[in-house]
Amino acid sequence: MIPWYLLKFYAQRHLKFSTACFVLVLANILFYNLFHVFFIFWAFAGGLVLAYSFLSPDSVLPNLLPPYSRKSRKYLEDDELTLMKTVCTVCGLKRCPRHRPELNILAFQPWTNLDIRQKVDEALDELFTIVLKEYVYTWYRDLSEDEEFVDELRTNFRFLASVMFRRMKKVDVPELVTQRVFPAIMKHIDICLQAYKKEGCKGDMQKVVLEYLGSNVHCAMWSRKAELEYLRRLVESLFPYILRPQALNSSICFTETDDYDTDTFVPVLKSTCALVRELIAGSVLLPAMDAIGNPDLLNNLALIFFDNTPPPEATEPPSPMVPFLGQFSQAKARNESCLRYELKDVINPDRQELLYPFMQFLKSEAAINVLQFCLACDDFNRRILSPDVSQSEFVELHMTAKDLYKSYCAPNALDRIKFDDDVVETLREVVEGPPDQVIRLRTSTPLFKAYEHAYNLLENNFLPMFHQSDDYYSMICGGRPNSALSRQMSRQPKKKDFSLAQFRSKLKDVFRSSEEKLASFDSDPDTMSLNSLNSSLILDEELEDPVSEGDWSMNDLSSWRVTIPRIGARPDLENPRKQYFVFIVDVRRVDVGEGDEVKSQWTVARRYSEFYVLEQKLSEFHGESLDCQLPAKKSFGTKNQNFMEAKKGDVESYLQKLLTKPQLKNSELLYNFLTSEHEFSTSFLPDIKLGKYVKTKLVKEKGQHLDEFLVNFLSSTEAPKPRPSKLPRRGSEASLLSTSSDKFSGTHYENNTNLGFYPADSHPDSVPHTKEFDGVFDSLIYIAKEVYKCSSLVCQLLLTARILFKETIESYLDWYLDRRITQVTQEHRVVLLIHLLRDVLFFDKDPPRTDEDKKQRYDQVVKEFLEFIPGPVASTIGVSKTTEGCTLLLQIFQQPKLNKQMSYMLLDLVILELFPDLSLPVLEKPRDEE
Repeated sequence: MIPWYLLKFYAQRHLKFSTACFVLVLANILFYNLFHVFFIFWAFAGGLVLAYSFLSPDSVLPNLLPPYSRKSRKYLEDDELTLMKTVCTVCGLKRCPRHRPELNILAFQPWTNLDIRQKVDEALDELFTIVLKEYVYTWYRDLSEDEEFVDELRTNFRFLASVMFRRMKKVDVPELVTQRVFPAIMKHIDICLQAYKKEGCKGDMQKVVLEYLGSNVHCAMWSRKAELEYLRRLVESLFPYILRPQALNSSICFTETDDYDTDTFVPVLKSTCALVRELIAGSVLLPAMDAIGNPDLLNNLALIFFDNTPPPEATEPPSPMVPFLGQFSQAKARNESCLRYELKDVINPDRQELLYPFMQFLKSEAAINVLQFCLACDDFNRRILSPDVSQSEFVELHMTAKDLYKSYCAPNALDRIKFDDDVVETLREVVEGPPDQVIRLRTSTPLFKAYEHAYNLLENNFLPMFHQSDDYYSMICGGRPNSALSRQMSRQPKKKDFSLAQFRSKLKDVFRSSEEKLASFDSDPDTMSLNSLNSSLILDEELEDPVSEGDWSMNDLSSWRVTIPRIGARPDLENPRKQYFVFIVDVRRVDVGEGDEVKSQWTVARRYSEFYVLEQKLSEFHGESLDCQLPAKKSFGTKNQNFMEAKKGDVESYLQKLLTKPQLKNSELLYNFLTSEHEFSTSFLPDIKLGKYVKTKLVKEKGQHLDEFLVNFLSSTEAPKPRPSKLPRRGSEASLLSTSSDKFSGTHYENNTNLGFYPADSHPDSVPHTKEFDGVFDSLIYIAKEVYKCSSLVCQLLLTARILFKETIESYLDWYLDRRITQVTQEHRVVLLIHLLRDVLFFDKDPPRTDEDKKQRYDQVVKEFLEFIPGPVASTIGVSKTTEGCTLLLQIFQQPKLNKQMSYMLLDLVILELFPDLSLPVLEKPRDEE
């Protein structure tokens, strides 16, 4: 059944075609004898219906010129680079479970296997050397003659350039230009045309467009300060990708609240990261963006594009391939620090104090096989190079070489190290041959290459990690201090200056007995602080290190045994009708015989709270090194006998564990707790008399005040830190004081859009709506319609040609761009471009161009542009429309601020293409301004 409602719908939608079909039907009815003539028209109508049914405006034919096409290489990496990322540097296995993933060679040396032509490398070397001379040596020479800091910058420059070079090699430049860059430029043109037409094509185009955009411009266009701040944050976000892991240890802040340390109010931005950020953002990117937005420069580039003069050909053969920036990164300073040992010293068998910690570190990294191979190979080379080698020794050396191959080179070796294939193959031939073949290892290079590879692994990968490890720190400085106790002591308030009155009061305390101190404590324990209780010890600290006359330090507490056999009752002195309970601690010494005069067994009574005083003092003096502690202390119900019975096992176990600790074998605290008949409180020291300071010394707990001394000593070595009254906000005047004024001066850009640092959001209705452009052909149709004002017939023909030739034209354009890029990247042309960049940045002595010169260049561009358009195309469009369209199109690119807006949009696009997983920075409004 015929769906009449569909016929009615399409007839109403395509009225002209339906009318033509109706007239054709009437003609067939009236002139039925001429049906063979009307059949031609019916065939044409049927073809239209089929084309309409199976084709749409989005349907296009495939490429009709297969020879002029190329394979897309977007996001594809060469096999070598893929293997370098997935194969372990040490053993050569894919996804190695044995070694750390950070050991990948690209994480530390992205220039590995990255070679360029020698002349290009020399040109880059010269350019980077001039950058260091102009921006680093000009101020660094006044500070130091040491080249180590500059060497660090050289290495970071090489790391940055290598990362960028590798990522650029992965980018499909023709596809980036045709599919991303060109549509972005067309969107910019579309916005400019929308704004200009809205004002009737009158007035200053730049002012009209910026008012039309409002705050919807790129955040870098708000103001010059916002522009510099955006570039800084952009560079900061790139640091994890473009800087070495060691350089990232130099703290750099990413947020406003991290700009200043909350305790010291000192900026945390320092060292390599800070300098590299300012060099790239302030001295490279900011002038580069100003230059790219300069209309006169764009006109010069347009003249170069329209110039038909063939580029110069190479007059010399290609230079040899060399490592990327290898000569530039050569260290100029020799590190002679006594705290940083070189690999030759570390692996020297005669220096066991260095070799043993390094071996322990390599064991933790599962890379001890690399060191073993180096030591074994070194010994083998020393033996085989001896001139007095006998035939029997050749057999022994052959067996040794076979063991080396099976242990470190064979494909199935457990301790396999990844060597070059030619090295492994040569070693295999030697070990599988007769014993006299081992002589080949004396004259050939495979074993030396293997040794050099393993040595470089140790020197470049593992030695820097060893320098930053706890093993190296312990080897140089001993054990680390207790960090928690150091932080606690660093937060304690500073003591006031010691005055004469305070000395007099401390002197009085010397003559007080412990009973008087306990009485004062018991009278008002709540108001007595630890500082006041320990104040009597300040005088002791200023005298000689004391020792008690009991000579208790000769006792080894580890030979004491304690038990708590029972609970005892004692009368309460405050209320005789009541009593309290104590633990009866039985102490027995196993190091004392029956005939000795020293007591071998006794008992002491301790209250429940005294055990927690002991725990508190031990924690203060020994930190967290004691891994035994009492259960949580209870505040109520502790005088009950049942409660004491329940806690007897806990406190007995606690004392027994303390006696097993090596650091407590001579502890005065524990000795007093187990021997003194007095109550054990915070005033634990015995009676002190002034005469004792002349004869003896009072030994204090080992390690007491050592951490506080180290913290205070470290603080005394630092310069006084400024404490501003208010933290400068990122982007504020204070945070940009270091920026030279010439960075913000510019006749073209003034203060950009002058919207301030955080402009108010535009109304949602004012947000411009741009068209989406799918490729170059769609952009050409838009330009023909909106810029050159082509007739509707021409536009319809272009839409028809789009179906037939879109893929063909765009494929040919990709092929053409790829061919041109290959020509431009030839060695002599790359060197020429680098030298041109050098001359523009550092040796541009030409006087500034006058307005008349710029006007002449613009007129020349207009003339060349009109001549560039083919004559038949200009005749089809119309001569007057062609002239007006070319002038309008060029006029859009004569606005410096609009050019910079477009430049930042393209910069974001290119950055995201190079770093797909990067999040672009956003200048957000701070909370205090909302």
